[in-house]
Amino acid sequence: MNTMSAQDFQLLQTNESVTILDIRDKGAYNEGHYENAMSIPVTSLPNRLNELSKDTTYYIISHAGRRGQTMSQFLTQQGYQAIAVLGGMKALKSNQKVS
Repeated sequence: MNTMSAQDFQLLQTNESVTILDIRDKGAYNEGHYENAMSIPVTSLPNRLNELSKDTTYYIISHAGRRGQTMSQFLTQQGYQAIAVLGGMKALKSNQKVS
């Protein structure tokens, strides 16, 4: 399973264009998210795979990182390129303000 620390993710997304897949529920997403993040709640993801491209690397953000790791593994098994951000939005918020 591919993972990345919250700190490394923040450095990466500051310097490069990345595709962020936010799998938290809509309420949590609306409370704060990265501006360019796609919102597909974890419960909807298996039914919305057609919205994803197998040519894109997705950085998966969940609330605390556990579901992100699970969904990253699921997407990888389905042939997608996915990297879970360790600690999820909780870790990201402790390092940087998100809007």
